[in-house]
Amino acid sequence: MKKLIIPLLLCLLFLTSLSLAEETSPINAFLPIFIGDMTVTDAEITEDGAVAVHTGSVLTVNNVDFATGAAILRIQAKAPAEGRLGVKFYLDGTEGPALATVFFTPITKEGRVPVSVEGVHDVTITFEGEGTFSGWQVFTSMEEIEAAIRAENSGKYEDAIPTRYLVRCDQEGTVERFTYEAHDYANDKEAYEKTACVYLPYGYDPEQTYPLLILCHGVGGNEYEWGLDEGPSSRVKCIMDNLIKGGEIRPFIVVTPNGRGGRTSDTSSFYVFDQELRYDLLPALAEHYAVDITDREMCAMAGLSMGGMQTISLGIEKCLDLFSAYGVFSGATGTPATVAAALNASDLEIRVFYSICGTEDSVVTGFRNIEQIAPLTDKLNEDNFIVQYVPGGHDFGVWYLGFYNFARLIGAE
Repeated sequence: MKKLIIPLLLCLLFLTSLSLAEETSPINAFLPIFIGDMTVTDAEITEDGAVAVHTGSVLTVNNVDFATGAAILRIQAKAPAEGRLGVKFYLDGTEGPALATVFFTPITKEGRVPVSVEGVHDVTITFEGEGTFSGWQVFTSMEEIEAAIRAENSGKYEDAIPTRYLVRCDQEGTVERFTYEAHDYANDKEAYEKTACVYLPYGYDPEQTYPLLILCHGVGGNEYEWGLDEGPSSRVKCIMDNLIKGGEIRPFIVVTPNGRGGRTSDTSSFYVFDQELRYDLLPALAEHYAVDITDREMCAMAGLSMGGMQTISLGIEKCLDLFSAYGVFSGATGTPATVAAALNASDLEIRVFYSICGTEDSVVTGFRNIEQIAPLTDKLNEDNFIVQYVPGGHDFGVWYLGFYNFARLIGAE
């Protein structure tokens, strides 16, 4: 009998030690902490894994390990329409030190606040007002947050163009030089002749209706900067041909115009190109090609560098009724609040907002402002707002990758 009791006691001791280890095992604060990791008091868990909170709700997480130190706290929450939600983090109970306080409005979905904490602590979260709370995580730097965003979006884009998309396809589309009448909006609005390059997909049928992408160039370029032509080295054409042949995207038309809104090399002409888009280029394209410019769901705008700036400041702020998808390749943002205000002032939805920039880009130093747009509007979310960083500078290595990813995003059925 003794021989049987001893092994049983040893087994019980082993199981007890495992149970205690599980109870005391610290939670890594540098990994996402969601509702399932917390004790919820006076709040209701929603179907999507968030929690509906109000004044009096309390969330607690015990034994959280901040290791040798955290510098930024990233919180995901949202207030209801016309409301405000205050979120307060405490260390070691509500009588302990306050770690951070963040207020959310109906158009903010994520908060980032500087913190200074290390070691293992219990964390208590209280609320002021009503809203929903999704989770939190700490980081040591903004670079870590950018890496986390890349990981969250990893299924939506590629970090390199597979070589099979850069070779000549046996089902080739065609490229035409399209001439149309424009007006000198930078000066006297006098009519003059302009040229754009137009890619038509393999098997183009004028009796069908195709989606349209307006693809803009940089400050020193013109309609030929993207290299859209019939040659075997035209990357835009090769990418489109191969994506269409493989059935990865539906066929669409790509147009590379001259983005100056007048007969001048002055950069001010770039800022009036929206008038040419609306009154000259798009109507001319609709007259000559199988596109429907009255259906914004079928129209997209993108560009590199200055063309990326135009995509934001003209495409979103002035032509939101014309386009539903936007691609910004190393483009300057301008003022995030202004962009968000244009989105918030409209009932129109955004299908895709994709941006890419090289981590060594020293030209567009304000690019990271693009991330600040999403928290200011409910029109952008994790489904339609995609920010990508890749090794590289202000060059076509980044821009062709941007085109490849954006084509796949907007061309998906």
